[in-house]
Amino acid sequence: METLEIHSKDFLIKWINVPDNSVIDWEAKPLKKSINFAFYKKNDDSPNQSQLSLDSTSTISELPTPPPPITAPPPQRSRSASTASVNQFTKSNNVYKAKSRASTLSLIGESDLTLIKNYNKLVANELIHGKFEIDKGGMFAFVFDNSFSKTISKSVEFSAKIVKKPEESSLVPHATEEVAQVTDQSVFEEENEVAPGEVLQSVMLKKRKKKLQGFTKRYFVLNFSRGTLSYFKVNDTKLRGQMPIKESIVSANPSNRELIVDSGMEVWHLKAVNKADFNAWVNAFNSVKKEEPTSPTQTQDEATPSNNNYSSVPLSSSNSEVQVIVQKLNQLKTEHPSPLANEIYQDFMNLLARTRNGEALVSAGSTDIQSVFSSEFHDANDHFEDNGVYIFDDEEGGKLPQEEVVVVEGETSSDEEEDDEEDIPVVADHGYVQDRDLPQPTVAVEEDNLYPLPHDPIKRDFDIPVCNHSPPSLLSFVRKNVGKDLSTIAMPVTYNEPTTVLQKFAEMLEYPEVVTNALGSDFQDESGEKVLRVAAFALSYLSTQRAKERNKRKPFTPLLGETYELVREDLGFRLVSEKVSHRPPVFAFHVDTESWTLDYALSPSQKFWGKQSEVTTKGSVILTDKSTGEVFTWTQPTTLIKNIIAGETYAEPNGTITIKSSSGYKAVAEFAKGGMWSGRSEGVTVKAFDGKKKELKYSVEGTWTESFTLKTNTTEKTIWEAGELLPNFQKKFGFTKFAGTLNKITPLEKGKMAPTDSRHRPDLQLYEQGDTEESETLKNKLEQDQRVRRKQMEDAGEVHVPKFFKPKTDGPADEVEWELIQGENSYWNRRKRGDWDDLLKLW
Repeated sequence: METLEIHSKDFLIKWINVPDNSVIDWEAKPLKKSINFAFYKKNDDSPNQSQLSLDSTSTISELPTPPPPITAPPPQRSRSASTASVNQFTKSNNVYKAKSRASTLSLIGESDLTLIKNYNKLVANELIHGKFEIDKGGMFAFVFDNSFSKTISKSVEFSAKIVKKPEESSLVPHATEEVAQVTDQSVFEEENEVAPGEVLQSVMLKKRKKKLQGFTKRYFVLNFSRGTLSYFKVNDTKLRGQMPIKESIVSANPSNRELIVDSGMEVWHLKAVNKADFNAWVNAFNSVKKEEPTSPTQTQDEATPSNNNYSSVPLSSSNSEVQVIVQKLNQLKTEHPSPLANEIYQDFMNLLARTRNGEALVSAGSTDIQSVFSSEFHDANDHFEDNGVYIFDDEEGGKLPQEEVVVVEGETSSDEEEDDEEDIPVVADHGYVQDRDLPQPTVAVEEDNLYPLPHDPIKRDFDIPVCNHSPPSLLSFVRKNVGKDLSTIAMPVTYNEPTTVLQKFAEMLEYPEVVTNALGSDFQDESGEKVLRVAAFALSYLSTQRAKERNKRKPFTPLLGETYELVREDLGFRLVSEKVSHRPPVFAFHVDTESWTLDYALSPSQKFWGKQSEVTTKGSVILTDKSTGEVFTWTQPTTLIKNIIAGETYAEPNGTITIKSSSGYKAVAEFAKGGMWSGRSEGVTVKAFDGKKKELKYSVEGTWTESFTLKTNTTEKTIWEAGELLPNFQKKFGFTKFAGTLNKITPLEKGKMAPTDSRHRPDLQLYEQGDTEESETLKNKLEQDQRVRRKQMEDAGEVHVPKFFKPKTDGPADEVEWELIQGENSYWNRRKRGDWDDLLKLW
């Protein structure tokens, strides 16, 4: 895919010329930051040659001398006529005035573009795929809008290919509708594929947007077959802008080699480096506008190798003789530079450009000629000396004023709005996509103010030691405990993995950006997209079980009063949890972010049933949008662990789960059912319904092991993808990289987290390092100490009171909702003070 770069307070238009009866098959993926996106078609506008005004009566290649000065642009200037050829002018400031980006963008709706579909916001790191059926061809525009961002540039991966519609198409015959599926199509072209000889490319100077900042060098590529002019930074492949030349007004001034390209929405002020380049570009633009043949026909074998870095001259059977003349002229102007030598050389090149009835263009190069017919980019260092400010000679041998041509080395002005504004570094490397420059919802700030966030980036080690032991055989164990709750039975430590249940449930927060994307975008309720995205987050937790090695073991059971905190400055959340009840076991969690909170108090149980075990989790997950107050709730699905006696052990979610919104909308996820011999079933289908139980048009499909795709009748968006597993994960408990970080103590936690935190468990730390014997001994001791404490409390008539959570209502511990204690004695305020004196001594 091609990478596009869109500046802050700016937009980029990707133009595509499409023939009749075609389909545009495209994909787009914003990187790290979101961006707005829409699709337009340019209205037909046939040029009328008879209406050409004074500044467009002739092409530059036919003008050996500049025309008389024009003090002002003629008032009768016709845009449609002006797009038929390259116009002449002498005073650029009298022809075009700079247009502000904001005003230009607001004029899109008033221009000759017709909106086909507005996608509004494309969420960061999500791949969207769509198809458009085109009956009547023309020029189409993909508009990427970053005008809402004040400081941050955006990058987008984009690709498009044009395919031929099948002869007996079953598609809906409307040019303004997208197509969900097209079969038996032949590909006309990939948008990024360019055959040799189909482009003219070189370095030119492009005027910066701000006044008095002069010009800067950029690499320009003109694609003849598509009629588009694109530009890039030198030594960079990110597209930074594109113009449809045939539909634009192109004006040229031979006296200072200036070119102005006006599409009606954008104006580019360009300057060729030398006269040879200038003439080559003018001829090329005229050729595109007149639809003349443009690409050279000479093959690679016919070309004569050059030692002077110039391109082949594709002209008739006397090619070799012509090239010899070009070489001699080039040698003359190089070894004996003079205005006369330059003029002879240039006259000859112009003559060649007009030969063969305009059937081909010439681009002869030397050390000062960069225009080449090629499909390869040239290194700008072959043509320029990067030594700060560089003044180029004009065609009369004089000097251009220093303030007129400015070439900046490397990084450019930090206050530049257009060409050289760099991205603000993004700390997150895990997909955290909250756009800091977007308006954020106003929320009530708690007194701890999300302490310890924000925080400087933390380097985290995700790797863990290789496991050198296998879990014990369960055959005899199962025979004695069929139908019993596994959580109430003491099991050998070698049956565990190096996490606790508190850490295991913290893995629900591996993908917080899915929630942020769902709540931070203006999705319409009637489409169902918001609740479907929340459903994708709810299901993403299941992916922790996708490595089958992880299904053979269980987490350590926390002690009563044990806690666990998780602060991820890169993902933008903080989590605190506590084991609040021992029988039944209940684990309470609270998660804070800037825009939403998550509460859940879960009580898991696992029972053996012959060849498989059943894991059920009692309790609800409650997600609250801080800005709107909307609440989403769901419960964890029942999971079956199959083949626990023999064969390959694996986990498989079963049945359905429902994600409900307080607005009345809901999403129902149904897991595919596998046959007896089909192995693990991984498919999931999620459908959305409104308050009247009417099914909505959007849905989600995918697998809980890999990815989820949001689907409509016209497009597809990849809204979630599973994170990476650890290297050599088969010998590391099947952990993901996220799980590998959960037991690490970083500078964020060291000396600050509660002494009851799971990271302090000595048996857990020894087990992760591979010392199973000592870990078994310590585990038994910790459990025995817990039994002693419980007996003492029973004898004293006391009950355990959690330190950081409290029940909202009366009732059994596994049936009520639990909430985090707020105020002075909240976990985070106590953490800030280091106030842990009244906590239980667990180890």
